[in-house]
Amino acid sequence: MKSLINEESGIPLYYQVKEIIKEKIEKGHWKNGDKIPNELDLTNNFKVSRSTIRQAILELVNEGVLTRKKGVGTYVSKPKFEGEFITLSYPEELGTKHTIISIKIIEQISEKMKALNLKKEEKVYEIIRLRLFNEEPVAMEKTYIPVKIVPDLLENNLEDKIIDLMSEKYGIEIARYKSDVEPVLLNFYEADKLGVEQNQPALKITKLLLSYQEVPVMLSTSVFRGDRCKLLFSSE
Repeated sequence: MKSLINEESGIPLYYQVKEIIKEKIEKGHWKNGDKIPNELDLTNNFKVSRSTIRQAILELVNEGVLTRKKGVGTYVSKPKFEGEFITLSYPEELGTKHTIISIKIIEQISEKMKALNLKKEEKVYEIIRLRLFNEEPVAMEKTYIPVKIVPDLLENNLEDKIIDLMSEKYGIEIARYKSDVEPVLLNFYEADKLGVEQNQPALKITKLLLSYQEVPVMLSTSVFRGDRCKLLFSSE
């Protein structure tokens, strides 16, 4: 690959390396999900400095072309999952499975829970889960539900969609929701649970769900991996 580098062109070496790697992926030399050579091997192949390789790889990761897996290596990114994540609408073929990280009852309402309009002495469930698409962890979800609304919630299987459970078993129907989206970087804890490198781009979606009586029944925060998910907006 050294022969593909033109040191006299005036184009930065890292950019040339980056474009060569992208071309190899586009031509199918490295396919979706393939592990690419490590930094040392690429340094030897391109005959450039390791910092040049590192910068090229970093930009490809930021663009979503490559994905770093903690302690494993760097891979060609798989096609991103599409969904209307703001409305929490996902293609059925992705499944509804979650993995529970922790469940507890919080007795002191924090600032972030004020949207639930609770009194000081009221308790809240905190449910932290990983959202799986085709058995792959793609998001970390934190869900807050007032205990008074569903006192025996913890007696249920919480690995599937909690909204469906609340509707089918408790008759709690969601009339509308308020949501906001912001770009964030994965912190150490989120990245560790999702099996990726820290500080990768992500989408944080906060949603407040209200009943037909305008009662807040659930507050959720979902942090979606930017390398595996993208928002889909549509209108009728």
